[in-house]
Amino acid sequence: MRNLFLFATFLILSYSITYSQEEDSTHSQEEDSTLVVAEDQEAELAYNNGIDNFNSKNYEAALSNFDEAIQLKPDFAKAFFNRGSVKMELQQYDGAISDFDKATELDETIINAYYNRGRAKHLNKDNQGALADYAIAIEKGLKEPKVYYYSGLIKFQAEDYKGAIEDYTQAIMLDSKYAYAYNDRGSAKRQIEDYDGAIADYNQAIRLDPKMEFTYNNLGSVKRKKEDYDGAISSYNQAIQIKSDYYSAYNNRGSVKCDKKDYKGAIEDFKKAISIKDDYVFAHNNLGTAKMKLKDYKGAITNFDKSIQIDPKYGYAYLNRGIAKEEMRNFDGACKDWQEAEKLGVKIATTYLQECNH
Repeated sequence: MRNLFLFATFLILSYSITYSQEEDSTHSQEEDSTLVVAEDQEAELAYNNGIDNFNSKNYEAALSNFDEAIQLKPDFAKAFFNRGSVKMELQQYDGAISDFDKATELDETIINAYYNRGRAKHLNKDNQGALADYAIAIEKGLKEPKVYYYSGLIKFQAEDYKGAIEDYTQAIMLDSKYAYAYNDRGSAKRQIEDYDGAIADYNQAIRLDPKMEFTYNNLGSVKRKKEDYDGAISSYNQAIQIKSDYYSAYNNRGSVKCDKKDYKGAIEDFKKAISIKDDYVFAHNNLGTAKMKLKDYKGAITNFDKSIQIDPKYGYAYLNRGIAKEEMRNFDGACKDWQEAEKLGVKIATTYLQECNH
């Protein structure tokens, strides 16, 4: 029987979270106390105190300031906007959305409110609502690269890779030094098998920010796809040099070493990944596959057992454990494992199960 082993690799997609904020100009206060007090001066004072506290990251105090400003001036659109921004920092997304709703109701020209409301919806797992708000912000003329970046992220997660590429490209057009956008556009290109385009984007991201370890990891994964194994190992080495506890990079480097038939080197990498993250199910599985290549079937089964203990629904661990059991002439055990793998959606298990019917 032709043996098939699964080696798990990862494409890391990273992104940052920022919020836009508008500051209102402070009103100058006349020293002559006999002059007429400006209308809504108390509301403006509370508002400006809120801005100061927000910038100092005193979010609870800022929230209280904006509450006061709104109480004194119920149609204070920018106070609603900034209170929503404070609630974003406090992860009170429902409250933030409500404040941004009110801000846009009172003043449609605060276009950052549409963007921030989109971010709140995005973080609240309302991706369609977020996309709608990002589109409104863009339609109203917001020239903010992050609105395209986050729109691209949602499309990437929805497997609309071409749409994601278009959005990331728009983000890059607005900010040619947007390293994260290059990284993520490279990841989208990788998904549509434009490997050369992905490599170009990853390299540009690295030129802009040489400390992004996940981009080296991504670059290694694409080089592996192109069977440039030495280049892939070099990229994983760079990722590990930046982040010494980068367990997925150790796992991925081990998988490439298996491609090169350096099973002893692969075992060292898989063990290193596990030493950093003991419940790293994929490294346990991969360690088992490397041991099988060296005909250590008993040791391999121990690792597959561990994978299944960590994740009882990890079908490929059952598949591989079945292969190891077959090599040890435990045919009944092998067939039971392949049956479980098939139940868990591993299609190739059907081919192995044909052996059980003979």
